[in-house]
Amino acid sequence: MNSSTRLRLPKLSTILAFETAAHTGSLTKAAERLALTAAAVSQQIRQLEQHLGITLFLRSKSGVTLTEQGAEYLAYVEEAFETLRVAQLQVDRQRGREMLTVFTLPALASKWLNPALEEWLERFPQVDMRIHASHAAVDFATSSADFALCFGDQHYPQMEKKSLFQDRVLPVCSPALRGDGTLNGQPLIQVDWGREGQFLPGWHEWFTAAALTPAPQSRSLTYNLTSLAIDAAVQGYGVLLGQQRLIQQELADGRLVPLSGPTLPLSKPYYAVYPPRTLNKPYAAEFLAWLGSLGH
Repeated sequence: MNSSTRLRLPKLSTILAFETAAHTGSLTKAAERLALTAAAVSQQIRQLEQHLGITLFLRSKSGVTLTEQGAEYLAYVEEAFETLRVAQLQVDRQRGREMLTVFTLPALASKWLNPALEEWLERFPQVDMRIHASHAAVDFATSSADFALCFGDQHYPQMEKKSLFQDRVLPVCSPALRGDGTLNGQPLIQVDWGREGQFLPGWHEWFTAAALTPAPQSRSLTYNLTSLAIDAAVQGYGVLLGQQRLIQQELADGRLVPLSGPTLPLSKPYYAVYPPRTLNKPYAAEFLAWLGSLGH
């Protein structure tokens, strides 16, 4: 078959944009997952529609809805992506090694998973691990991810899940700032999680629970990454409401010390989520069980 008669396929980037928008129902959410602008996602979908000669979505202010033809095309796209995943698994097996791919929140990776990973690697040296740190929700239909470690499970209603732990926060600081063991007007370190911040207790909730009136502070520091906030507390920049599970190393070696006062729970647990196909992979069930052992 020569090039003039060979079927011309659409660009993969346009198919990815279509598939992600179909799963999220929103060009904006699809853009967040793909690290693009909503305008770029819209343009790619229109290019795909022009290539196919059909309308894939009905567009409205509230989002996008698949047309009947769009839903039919999505089924073929999902089947094609699944075929590619199976092919990748086969390639991995032919290489003679198994691989597990874990997508996880950055702080959870660096402060909880990575410090414990040596135990897993010693028990299963034949398994290659790929750790991908990101705040973005994982689209298992297009991603190579086997597991996602996340805060809450609201983004994964169709996935299997295992609750790992529900964390608590407590006030901590470097030994140099400890003083009499109280806040005593020390600078406060804030963590800004954006929309997820409503589930993370902050200083206002802590002072209320402690029945204390905040003293005037010399300054405050705000970070959008938990790991940076922990590092700032270790450096002596101020007092942090640290998550117990994420500061275990710093407390154990004395780089951080607890101050007096209540501990407050986060409003949601951390989860390991995964599609049913994951447990068909060698050592996936063992890894899931090992994660569960870390959470208790």
